[in-house]
Amino acid sequence: MISGLRGRLVRLTGPALMIAALVGPVLSGRAALALDPVRTTYLEKCGGCHGIEGLSGQTYIPTLRDRVGTLSCTPEGRAYLLTVPGVSMSLIRDDALMAQVMNFVLFDLGGRSTPADTRPFTAEEVRTQRGHPLSTTDLPAVRAGVWARAVACANHR
Repeated sequence: MISGLRGRLVRLTGPALMIAALVGPVLSGRAALALDPVRTTYLEKCGGCHGIEGLSGQTYIPTLRDRVGTLSCTPEGRAYLLTVPGVSMSLIRDDALMAQVMNFVLFDLGGRSTPADTRPFTAEEVRTQRGHPLSTTDLPAVRAGVWARAVACANHR
């Protein structure tokens, strides 16, 4: 529970609790949470599978924290990030917002795995790539190949 308006206790559950716990404290006597719309969108649309801090803990769902940036090492890997089903078929239909979320994923969650010269995603790039979604019956095999080529590129930098 957190202290709500006029000192009342407010019980938060589900997504609201997850967001409140992550995005910061209650501000100056008012019950306004410091919500970053990009991080909140990630939490609502991506965090359930990839983890609220990019640590999925599952074998099929990739961990993003300090890893995902490696994919930006190759044009193929960069395109892959925008054509995987979770992005290409996302309910985030606004390309500019999706670009911001993907930049959060790449630069914030990707951390040290993202090369310093990586350029941010743009709304136009998102629109173009999402128009060509990945089509496969074996996503793990495709991901493994893209990942192997990106890692080889990163190791030669």
